[in-house]
Amino acid sequence: MIASYFQNMPDIMIRALVVGTLVSLCASLLGVTLVLKRYSMIGDGLSHVGFGALAIATVLHVGNASMAVSLPIVMASAFILMWLTEKRRM
Repeated sequence: MIASYFQNMPDIMIRALVVGTLVSLCASLLGVTLVLKRYSMIGDGLSHVGFGALAIATVLHVGNASMAVSLPIVMASAFILMWLTEKRRM
């Protein structure tokens, strides 16, 4: 029954199902680690930084290279947040 379901499914849907499964596995493993280390709010903050960086890239008409603008900003923000968190604990 399941085999016939996948035979009728378009190729892109099978790929989407595989990728969604892999992302959910990775996110669950990473999520447990972040919660245990009390870094769970850092992910929320970085998502807001990412949305802001993409908005700025859109306003500046960067075009298809908006990820090239937002990725370094988010990575720099992650290092700054981690540095501030470690500095606060000392």
